[in-house]
Amino acid sequence: MSELTENKPLTPVLIIPGVMSSGLTCTTSTHKSWVGKRIWLNAAQMGFQSLSIGGALRANEQARASQQDASDALHQQYIQEMECKSRWLQHLCLQNDMKSEKDGIEVRPISGCAGVDYLSPGVLTGSYSYVFGPLLKLLKSKGYEEGINLDAAPYDWRLPPTILQQRDNYFTDTMEKVTRLYRQSNNTPVVILCHSMGCKAGHYLFNFVRHQLGEQEGQKWLDTYIQSYVPVGAPHNGAPKMVRSVIHGDKIPGLDVFLDNDEFLMMSRSLGSGPWCFPLENTSATPLTPSMPSSLLRLESSIILTIPTQTIPMKSFVYRRESMPSKVRLAIHLGEDFVVRTEFYPLSRDKKSPMLMLEEEVFCVALPPTIEQTLNEHPIIFVHLEELGAGKPRKKRRGVYHCDIFWPCRFVFCLMKWILCLPCAIVLKILRLLARGADRGIDLTAGAVGSSRAIGKSGKIKWAKGLLASSKVVSNDGGENGGMDSELRFQISPCDREGQGFFFEVPSPQECVLKVQWRPPSSLFEIKPFDRVTNKTTTICQYYPATTKELLVAEGLDNAVKLLRDSYDSDPIDPRGLSSWHPPPIQRVVAIYGINLPTEISGVYQRKQCVKLSGNNRNDLSVRRLIVMDKSARLNGLDGYTIEGGIIRETKVMSKGGTTIKKSGDGTVPYWSLQHCRTWQGEGVKKCDVKVYEIEGAEHRAILNDAKFHEILLREVLGVS
Repeated sequence: MSELTENKPLTPVLIIPGVMSSGLTCTTSTHKSWVGKRIWLNAAQMGFQSLSIGGALRANEQARASQQDASDALHQQYIQEMECKSRWLQHLCLQNDMKSEKDGIEVRPISGCAGVDYLSPGVLTGSYSYVFGPLLKLLKSKGYEEGINLDAAPYDWRLPPTILQQRDNYFTDTMEKVTRLYRQSNNTPVVILCHSMGCKAGHYLFNFVRHQLGEQEGQKWLDTYIQSYVPVGAPHNGAPKMVRSVIHGDKIPGLDVFLDNDEFLMMSRSLGSGPWCFPLENTSATPLTPSMPSSLLRLESSIILTIPTQTIPMKSFVYRRESMPSKVRLAIHLGEDFVVRTEFYPLSRDKKSPMLMLEEEVFCVALPPTIEQTLNEHPIIFVHLEELGAGKPRKKRRGVYHCDIFWPCRFVFCLMKWILCLPCAIVLKILRLLARGADRGIDLTAGAVGSSRAIGKSGKIKWAKGLLASSKVVSNDGGENGGMDSELRFQISPCDREGQGFFFEVPSPQECVLKVQWRPPSSLFEIKPFDRVTNKTTTICQYYPATTKELLVAEGLDNAVKLLRDSYDSDPIDPRGLSSWHPPPIQRVVAIYGINLPTEISGVYQRKQCVKLSGNNRNDLSVRRLIVMDKSARLNGLDGYTIEGGIIRETKVMSKGGTTIKKSGDGTVPYWSLQHCRTWQGEGVKKCDVKVYEIEGAEHRAILNDAKFHEILLREVLGVS
């Protein structure tokens, strides 16, 4: 031990990392080869190579899909990586309750400083995956010894705090680590150094001690063992970015190379720790309030459009075709660019009387807020029958054998053609064969890329009467989930209306049924609209503040709402109140955070234009989006804010003299949430003494490797030069 530590013991430090900043390892798995492997985060060890070869695998698959030259070796590697990625997500994602692991799988945090230094340790990956690695190296150079006066408390950042204690005894074990550091440092109180969501865990730890030991004994323990609380980049009042990651999805830098948007969303929606950092909306209780709502939702109604199970005779649509369509679907046109399409369904094999058997499918369609505005924008609808292909389907040629009133004329013309110009007839026959082959190729190509053509169309369907009838029922039973379907009956006629039979009988149309139900906007829109956000394309749009819970309900994430109620709101230690924005029971608080970077402060959301709620081959509910970012929203007279893709960011505002008159956050946590700790000064059971250090331009994660942060920590907190 150094001479410095012999004369005056170094102040011991316990590190609590942020979300996704603790390394995770697999201790039990349904795949034996995965046991003992680090799954967060070691891309190379998990078999992901697309990160290092610049997307060559995906490029090869795109070439293969378009029937271009492609490498079979890369294709096999792609298949292996897709299987590996599926297993990786299976190990990392929690069950639907957002707090239990999948059957046969156990993932646990890597203990000690090794779990918080680098997410992906290695010569090539360490430089961009650092967490506390650079700081640990610095502290050790100052005489700190790991396990003696320097330690870390990694945790399973996927879990809510109650489960961390129930499953892993995390907070009890952390108390023991603090006690051990204290005793090994000649009874020197410990500095609790936290980052990001780790600040939530540290704040929770202090109140857990008072709850576990009793208020008096717990406070005595804190006064004895804790020297100071150092929150770095703390989301005291939450961060709107966390809501967007659950509602719409938010990519993680570095992982977007080999995880697509749906996989990111599925992972985010399985994490029970997400609500820990949701923005606090109880602004009447919090001393500092944000400058705008953390979430805005467009005022919209919706229509539940149901295609019931039904059978449509298809003989009228295919009787003159050379070949039967392989599969057919229904397309409901509400506007020029607004089409709701069912799945494709195969026809029955009976060529004499083919049948299309539709199964029930239900869609939710977003529309203007009132039924009058809906009918003004969409007064009529059309319904088409579609098949895969392009152009017009090839018809059977009418030969001499076809018996109708023009049979004698066709017979004479055919006889004269072959007698008078045999070479011309042969050339024409060859050209027709070539044209038929070209048409067949175009059809196959168009079908492969998803192009479709109509083989049957309805007339104008006036659905006003049905919508009005449905809306009256909804208003009578008084709820958005109420109401009854109104039935619309209409006929679809073949696009080929040419007659058949001896007297050219016109093909008969076939009857179809749709059901519609209009649902009014949610009751949350009874409050005053937020007029600083408008729409680029229409003047009828209004936006209203929405709480996180209201967004979760609108998105259909009932499991997240239940988790909020059961694991957060019912927790006596109150992770979103007492252990969040209330002053901690610690006398000395030293807050450090970055400022003046563009930082997400709000999100503007809207209903997805059309969402399939049921039917065959539906997507997993964990990745189905009902609410999306409103990319047509714009700001109206708000200085110091920008909007892009529905995301509102705060920016710093400078005066003409060059001084900052409005500050912004650290790129992840808004400024109003970061600086909330200022309100603790002289408050709480210990009358907190709060010192705040703001570092210009320090990004949320990069601050951990910032020289100014290191200097403040060493000089002001640890007293080390």
